Amino acid sequence: MACWAAVASTSPALDLAGRAAALARQGQRDDPALIEELITASGNDVSALGAARDHVARSLHGRSDDWDATATLLLLNRAISQAQRHDPMDWKERWARHRKP
Repeated sequence: MACWAAVASTSPALDLAGRAAALARQGQRDDPALIEELITASGNDVSALGAARDHVARSLHGRSDDWDATATLLLLNRAISQAQRHDPMDWKERWARHRKP
């Protein structure tokens, strides 16, 4: 178990990384319910998921045999890829806003 997963923290990114580690140990990493739970725990905040991923990646650097951290990183990456993003500069939103009825 990584050191960031064992301690309580005031950092939301560390808390989210610990939650992801617990979910990764719970069951199948392909389970959509686990990924959805992690997205919900982050409040659908991609930057919070990214910060948690950065903490896990930093702890994993140089220790490629830490399978728990690798599973946690995999779960966080899947959650980031499936989290909904709101981009006001997305071409679909701009097109819909300025389109004539």
